[in-house]
Formats: sequence, C-alpha cells, structure tokens
Amino acid sequence: MDFNKSMVTVNVRGDYGECFDFYTKKLGLIPTWGDRNGPWTGFATKAGDDYSFAIFKAEGQAAYKGYNLPSANSQPDTTSLGIPCENIEEDYKRLKEAGVEFIGELQTVADWGVKCAYFRDTEGNLLSLTGDI
Repeated sequence: MDFNKSMVTVNVRGDYGECFDFYTKKLGLIPTWGDRNGPWTGFATKAGDDYSFAIFKAEGQAAYKGYNLPSANSQPDTTSLGIPCENIEEDYKRLKEAGVEFIGELQTVADWGVKCAYFRDTEGNLLSLTGDI
C-alpha cells in the first residue's frame, strides 16, 4: 500500500451539481476528469496536476457487490478532510469571500500547533484549513 498516493473521495447523496459547484467555484479546485453531471469527478489544485480528490454519486457505490448504501449518516464527522495551507490567512479570506460558511473563525489551537478553520461542504462533510502557527 502507498498512502502517499492515496485519494480522498466524497460520496454525494444530494445535489451533485451543487456539490461540484462548491468545490470548483468556492474552493477553486480544477476538474481534471468528469463534470458537473457526475457520476464521478476528479479534482486537482492546479492546472496540469493529477487529481487527488474526487466526488462520486453515492448510489454508484452499489456497483460494488456486497455494499449497501446506509439510509442515513448515523455517525457524523467520523472523518474529516484537512487542507494544508501555506498562507492560511489568505486562503481563509478568499474562501469567505467566495461564500464558504465557516464554523467559527480562523483560530490558533496551541495544543495542536496549528491555525485552523472548519467548514462543511454541501453534503455536510467536515473540512478544515490548516496552517502553521
């Protein structure tokens, strides 16, 4: 296994186009494969890069024999996506201006040794910007 080449995929239960717009228009990710219609789109952070993040229509998981899509998220926030930032203040400001609603404000968490800001995508997934103190 090579976790250095791993990719995060968010399963979309709701409006796929709305989720696509969140990641492209608000977070500024670049689709490298797929589009707003789904069922799968891979994203990169800059043109020419390979995708390292994706969204996928949740019902598509049923193609894997033995998998049953849960009826609801019975255990929220069991995972979160941390997004490293070289300049967290700049990224935080840019995302706020793009309409991202943060959970609280950008803050320093001394116990973790980072600055961070939490927010959710259109599917309710927990994401965080993280940067050095």
